[in-house]
Amino acid sequence: MLQTVHYVDEEPVTYRSDRDRVLFETIKSVLGLTVREIHPMLEKILAEGLDPVIADGELFEFGNYDVPPPNAKINLLEAAEICGRHIKTCEMLLSGEVDRAEAVLRNSIQWLEFWSVRGPTPEIREMFAKSLRKLLTGVMEE
Repeated sequence: MLQTVHYVDEEPVTYRSDRDRVLFETIKSVLGLTVREIHPMLEKILAEGLDPVIADGELFEFGNYDVPPPNAKINLLEAAEICGRHIKTCEMLLSGEVDRAEAVLRNSIQWLEFWSVRGPTPEIREMFAKSLRKLLTGVMEE
């Protein structure tokens, strides 16, 4: 349940739960800082405590449906949140009457089968046959 609180010393803050509000207001009171000053510090402390590795990769910026490499320098809490969004998006894409991934795969196989027989030249037929073998076996050919 979201809860918005108006403070005298800063803009309104919206909390996800009463527990979050109590935590932030306690730290705010003890340190004499605003919630907006406390939030990044607390997030960093929590994320560093959760991360099982010391990231030695590049700083990663999320965009579209990009997934960071395992060694990326990234906020682990943000990564978990974005991962959850990706999962929901994938579920939504695949929740139609027919599983879209299976439909795409089935359609691709059928067209490759068709053009491997009906392609206008032997080279084109072989190209489609090769693509079909790769799709069905997952084996890359030279």
